[in-house]
Amino acid sequence: MGNKSGPPGLMQRLSRLVLGVPLVGKLIGANVVIVAAAVVAHSLVASGSGRFDMVVVVVALALASLVNFLLVRIALRPIDDLEDLAERVSAGDFAARGTPSPFADASLLRLGNTVNGLLDSLAAERRRIQDLGAEVVYAQDAERARVSRELHDSIAQTLAAVRFQLSAAGTEARGELKDRIAAANSLVGAAMEEVKNVSYSLHPRVAEDLGLEAALDTLARQVENRSGIAVSVTSRVAGAPIPVNIAATLFRVAQEALRNIEMHSHAGSATVDVMSHNGRIRVEVADDGCGFDPASVRSPGARSALASVKDRVTLAGGVLNIVSAPNGGTRVTAELNTMRVAS
Repeated sequence: MGNKSGPPGLMQRLSRLVLGVPLVGKLIGANVVIVAAAVVAHSLVASGSGRFDMVVVVVALALASLVNFLLVRIALRPIDDLEDLAERVSAGDFAARGTPSPFADASLLRLGNTVNGLLDSLAAERRRIQDLGAEVVYAQDAERARVSRELHDSIAQTLAAVRFQLSAAGTEARGELKDRIAAANSLVGAAMEEVKNVSYSLHPRVAEDLGLEAALDTLARQVENRSGIAVSVTSRVAGAPIPVNIAATLFRVAQEALRNIEMHSHAGSATVDVMSHNGRIRVEVADDGCGFDPASVRSPGARSALASVKDRVTLAGGVLNIVSAPNGGTRVTAELNTMRVAS
């Protein structure tokens, strides 16, 4: 058994030894081969004459040049691999890492390991920034919820009490005073409705109290009543309940997508589809409207509502995609990991 495995093992060690020669050594070796070939060719020419000797010289130099070219290509192969790695990372593949090349010498191996370590550090920092951003977003949600509750439970209740007192006073008043009290009562009622709308806009409590599906159903009915656009909601969520923070983010996506449909799409119908699978949850909002240019959302200067929602989804560790075409409708899709919730 030892005799059979010995030669291949020896060849592998010799191969690693040769390929592991530093880049400078490979280049010097290649040029030594060319010089040696030239010396041999010169000796052949000096010892004889004729066309055959010239052919030998040309062939020897050609072979030496070919060997030199191959050695240089082998020596530079790890650098090409690092260039490919840089292009993959620039294209958004942040999980890409370099693999040890059998053609790399010790210096290039150290360079590859250094690049991988740098990419690992950047990935960890990117994740830390995402977590901090998500915490900021969720803290903002908590503050919006507090203000919403204050509007609904305090100011709205106070206005309701004022309206009750005005109604009682109106039953005893006569003439012009009664008309003024009725007008004031109507204004208070309008203010109550406005407070209710602002409270819901800040933080839709139905999403927290009854769940994402009920919140989306309520949102769909509101859009239909305001715009006449038929909105259907489909939910295929199985397993554990959706975390509150994730549900709030998905609701914001649907809310802004439907608001965009109301304002710009001239659509006749829209769909909201929620589905979960293997620890991930996705919401998709589609319409049959006129469409728009998604680049307006991706551009650095764009600060539309959808652009802000895209930032929110990204900070939560998710992905938001917008697909649209002129007269081809629009599809907004957001996907998040339900297992990744910032504390």
